[in-house]
Amino acid sequence: MVVFLQNSDRTYRILLVTAEIFGLISVILVGLLFDSNFYTSTYNWTTNPFSYHPLLMTIGLLFCYGNAIILYRTFQQTPKRLLKILHAIFLLASLTVAAVGFAAIIRSKNLGKRPHFLSFHAWLGLATLILFALQWICGFISFLVPKLSLDARRKYMPSHRLWGKIIFLSALISILAGLSEHGMTSSFFTQNDTQQARRFIMNFFGIVCCLFSLIIIYLLSTPEYQRPAEENPEK
Repeated sequence: MVVFLQNSDRTYRILLVTAEIFGLISVILVGLLFDSNFYTSTYNWTTNPFSYHPLLMTIGLLFCYGNAIILYRTFQQTPKRLLKILHAIFLLASLTVAAVGFAAIIRSKNLGKRPHFLSFHAWLGLATLILFALQWICGFISFLVPKLSLDARRKYMPSHRLWGKIIFLSALISILAGLSEHGMTSSFFTQNDTQQARRFIMNFFGIVCCLFSLIIIYLLSTPEYQRPAEENPEK
């Protein structure tokens, strides 16, 4: 049994490091989409606020969110009360970064006098942010302040975990749909040599985003990696 647990811990660490590598690569790649070496209209909140939208959404809704939802499995020896606080703080930071990314696209549309919320990407992205905010509020009330009874928390926990995964996957789909939409309007998918570098960046970005997300979901869904039950469940 001890050997099994040790092997399980080793596998978890390997998968976690692999996921972190993919996550960091995804952030770097999406950051390069508006780098001056690949695109003339670079990062500028005043003239090109859209450039911040894919970067901040990837950082907030994918990388930070993914790490926040596996905190309990990554730091199993850390006191549960502290992890609850860290979990809430990391998710709030993720939501804040995503909110700024959302403000970037709103500002971009306003500057260009373009209509809002016409595409599937826009609808799904807005729904993801709303669900994220509601999930955070429900989790905070249920598990931190004022904190529900132990029986109520036990009944709510499966739903909380399920919606955490749904929101994470919804964020992934929204990000990939958004970049595909941007690619269609930027001639990414035509034989245009001036867009070739950005096309490769975007395609590899999609691949590493999927790999990062799949590993995170696997770590969340595997019983062997679950945090052991607390001796005092009232904490």
